[in-house]
Amino acid sequence: MISYQKLIEKPRVFKSITGLSIDEFERLSQKVVPAWVEHEHKRLDRPNRQRAIGGGRKYALELKDRLVMVTCWLRLYLNTEAMGFFFDVDKSTVSRNCRRMLKVLRALGEETLGWPEPPKRGEGKSVEQALREYPDLLAIVDTTEQRIQRPGDDDDQRRHYSGKKKAHTRKTAIVVNERGRIRGVSHSTPGSKHDLKHVVESQVIDEIPEDVTVIGDAGFDGLQNYYPERSVGTPHKARRKHPLTLDQKLANREFSRERIVVENTLGHMKHFKVLAHRFRHTVELYDDAFRAVVGIVNDRIDRRLSLAATAA
Repeated sequence: MISYQKLIEKPRVFKSITGLSIDEFERLSQKVVPAWVEHEHKRLDRPNRQRAIGGGRKYALELKDRLVMVTCWLRLYLNTEAMGFFFDVDKSTVSRNCRRMLKVLRALGEETLGWPEPPKRGEGKSVEQALREYPDLLAIVDTTEQRIQRPGDDDDQRRHYSGKKKAHTRKTAIVVNERGRIRGVSHSTPGSKHDLKHVVESQVIDEIPEDVTVIGDAGFDGLQNYYPERSVGTPHKARRKHPLTLDQKLANREFSRERIVVENTLGHMKHFKVLAHRFRHTVELYDDAFRAVVGIVNDRIDRRLSLAATAA
């Protein structure tokens, strides 16, 4: 049986199973405890409830074991039968516990989103100090598609069929700063929708401060037409009978170096197999899993940047 107490004795196994180091797990656990209490109080505080809050059947696993279970599910994306065997509970218990814990992790993940207030002029700070305190001078937008189970409804499966991926997919946009820290995430939509249309309709660009430059890959060609008042950049794109010049190719190469950080961040996220393998669950659960992973990755990036700043 897998448990928190057994795993902490083997740090490498702990990280292999949960995707988190013990220190990362402990930081997450400290945030989860009060959030879980609040979530459970809201769930149980309903007019038709006959028992007092705290009464009724207790959880089979301790809170930290449930957190290990859901992070294991995010990291390895095992089915409920296998998870139940490893944690010595019924598969229905796995499903119920993971869904409830995902709601908490999603809320914590959403708390890490948003853009900081830009520094005010006239504060007497040097350019170097201002850049250290406010590195968000660039917003890099990208979309990611993940395969899902083929929907049973004919109209639904048509909406989810991506001609680009030749599969049924779910599409989500993320926005990161120049250090790869996730600042914005869209709600997922069926994969047939074009990247540009998805980003515009999701309004993730509208949440970015006006002074921040927005860049995207060639799939966002034309984004500047939707935001003429903003500074928006996309790579040069070859047209029919108008191949790229040498200067344009060199500019595109520099452009790729700037936006590679969003690919690195997506790579960190897909280290959790729930976002890399074909998503087997209902699409209503997809955003919960995606934003739960966002919170974990953002905490890791914040920790890394904090340590780098301390060392400097």
